[in-house]
Amino acid sequence: MKKINIFVICLFLSTFVACNRTNSQGNALVSSSGRSGEIVVISTDVIWQSELGDSLRAILSQPLLQLPQPEPMFDLLHVTEQNFTGSYKRQRNILQIAIDSAVNSAKTTVKYNLWAEPQLVIRIVAKSTQEAIGQLSTNAQAIINDFLKIELQRFEKAQRSRQDFRLNTIIKQNYKLDIITPEGFFFAVQHEDFAWLRKETKDWGQNLMIFSETYTDTAQFSNEYIINLRDKKTKQYVFGSADSSYVAVERRLPTKTSILQTDKSIAFAVQTEGIWKTEGDFMGGPFISYTMLDSVKNRIITVDAFLYAPNDKKRDLLRQLEALLNAIKLVNAQQTEK
Repeated sequence: MKKINIFVICLFLSTFVACNRTNSQGNALVSSSGRSGEIVVISTDVIWQSELGDSLRAILSQPLLQLPQPEPMFDLLHVTEQNFTGSYKRQRNILQIAIDSAVNSAKTTVKYNLWAEPQLVIRIVAKSTQEAIGQLSTNAQAIINDFLKIELQRFEKAQRSRQDFRLNTIIKQNYKLDIITPEGFFFAVQHEDFAWLRKETKDWGQNLMIFSETYTDTAQFSNEYIINLRDKKTKQYVFGSADSSYVAVERRLPTKTSILQTDKSIAFAVQTEGIWKTEGDFMGGPFISYTMLDSVKNRIITVDAFLYAPNDKKRDLLRQLEALLNAIKLVNAQQTEK
């Protein structure tokens, strides 16, 4: 059996080395507000309309690749420094950009809970527009990760508050997995090594699949292996609305697998994103899965979340599912018995 190289794994984990981070612990902070996926950008009109503003929009409003129709990664709301008062200071996500010829070098700082809670405030200051563009480009992925982390934490908190503990207990006992199961989900299929849970409304459907197999080789974490196994499971268990139709990965579009930093109960994990379709039908949508190594039980376990929302925006509905995956923990026998 091949061993996971922890050193190699660590090379994939991103760090925000160019930023200073602080956590402001104010007293009696008001609750933050703001729409899901919205970032308030504080800058002058000149900056917003300049090449720096173009770079900012290209990075933070870029289309999400895992969605079948274009939707921005974040929605940006521009506010000038003069107008940044009152309700704007209560926004959950804030990005401030300033050009100051007196500064020695460009710097990005990250602060939490300055005017409200929870709140993330990222500030980029540079002595020229070009230096600010360079600072933004260097820290682009880290800035995205920070804002996305806050969004997922908000979705996780909201869904944990309305969890169906009956479902959670069944999943712990049968699949040795601790996952948030919000009210409205139900078992569509339930077997010893496979489960399909659904939540349906008149406009959209959210879905979770759980399946596992014995760990034998690191190749089980490759993109090809993961999507082939997904197709095998969905062809067997996940059917469409038409006779003989079944769910499959859309192979004409790219899928992406990347290494994850997860809960300490999980030895190693990867995330896979792509688009699913229905063979023999016209349904489809985005999916995201976590494939995890359970070293205690020597198994690979996958939790796959997929969405069907033909007439609705999909970004936030998919992030709700991603927040569930992000909170997964593996449980041992002692924990299950409690």
